[in-house]
Amino acid sequence: MINPILEFLEEEYGYAPPAHIYEPIRQARAWWAGTWEPFHTSVEHHTGLSPRRREMYKMGMAKKICEDWATMLCNDKTAVTTGDAVLDRVLFGDRHGMGGILTQGGFWGRLHSFVELVFALGSGAAVVSLSGARYDEDGMLIAADGMALDFLPADQIFPLYVENGEVVSCAFLGRNGTCCDGDGDALTLLSVHERLSSGRWRITNHAFDAEFQPTALPHGMTACFYTDRPLFAILTPNVQPADAAAAAHGMGASVFACAYDNLKGVDLAYNNFCRDLYLGGKKVFMNQSLIGEDRFGNRVAPDDVAQQLFMTVGDGDLAAETMIVEHNPALRAEENRTALQAQLDYLSFKVGFGTRHYRFSDDRVVTATQYAGERQELFRNASRHYLHMEEFLRVLVHLAWYAAAVLQGMDLPQPENITVDFDDSFFIDPAAERERDLSEVRAGILAPWEYRMKYYGDSEEYARATVGTLSSTDAAAL
Repeated sequence: MINPILEFLEEEYGYAPPAHIYEPIRQARAWWAGTWEPFHTSVEHHTGLSPRRREMYKMGMAKKICEDWATMLCNDKTAVTTGDAVLDRVLFGDRHGMGGILTQGGFWGRLHSFVELVFALGSGAAVVSLSGARYDEDGMLIAADGMALDFLPADQIFPLYVENGEVVSCAFLGRNGTCCDGDGDALTLLSVHERLSSGRWRITNHAFDAEFQPTALPHGMTACFYTDRPLFAILTPNVQPADAAAAAHGMGASVFACAYDNLKGVDLAYNNFCRDLYLGGKKVFMNQSLIGEDRFGNRVAPDDVAQQLFMTVGDGDLAAETMIVEHNPALRAEENRTALQAQLDYLSFKVGFGTRHYRFSDDRVVTATQYAGERQELFRNASRHYLHMEEFLRVLVHLAWYAAAVLQGMDLPQPENITVDFDDSFFIDPAAERERDLSEVRAGILAPWEYRMKYYGDSEEYARATVGTLSSTDAAAL
């Protein structure tokens, strides 16, 4: 699908990104999905037998890494506010996120899945789709009944013009790459967003049939219209691509782009562990004289018929010949576990989690100082990714405001004080933080009512009133 799109863009618009920047995306998607064919699949050749295809045992850590980064950057404690209660209610809905222009349609769940793919593939885009759009006589977008966001992964993004590292003109493969026309035939949809010299953006929609030949657009889709602002936002991990061409086109890099050898190391160690378990069953070898036959000619071992008396003929010396030999292969469980844990530590370090993020058998007691110290590297790297995530969420807020205030005519102030709060519980020991705050209350640095607001969820008025009824000793001890 990639090459026909690139050829079309080159022919129609005079420029297309180089095809080779999509090869790392294809490889990253395969690792994220769990199987990179050149590494995880082999062919075994046995004498006299047909070759047999064998797949390695895999841990699927590429996907787990991206899931963990998505959870840290986008979870139920991530909060976005504008400082205006009315605007917050219109954009984000009620306290459960219901009813807002931006957060409709399971926004936070879809955003979490999107961030996971962004960290896997290196880039992603949120593209506005409009319902009930209306235009003036020049094709300028002037109103719409509603908006939604389509989250697209890196292999559906084709940058056309980049300025100071920011993608300002771009083509996007449709929401799911394809849709169906009125007759049920599959169509490939391509939307091209161009910034013009006038400062406006022209959005042109194209449709292609199964042979990738231009065809009519689905009913209700506008062929071309104009806006005074871009209707998309690009998100990348804060990782510089090693490929200069990818960086020049505003594309990011997978968070595990420099950790493929470590991913292989984990799967090699895990495969060896599982193979040892698979091959580790007891083997029992019997002298052929103990094997009988049933009336159908099938060979039967003694234990299959609970037989205890046997007869042997010939000159064999039973004292000299071993009748039964058993073999108990070593499972090497501890050696395998140690090797696997070491590979996980290396991988964890390479993807920004620090060296002790994935631990499977660690019964030691961790002090608050150790807890904070071991997460310092994770905190530093998370703070780096927060920069891109925060800017992306700010752009989404402005797009939602544009849909509400400009296209739907609502009387809303512009979002000038957007605040994004991320969950920091991954880096801070809650018990240690609470003890620290208590010591600050005792020292008079932190007011008791502030402590109640933070840990008991009281409003300021209730917290002040509650603390005011306590004695000074009780207030300090809470």
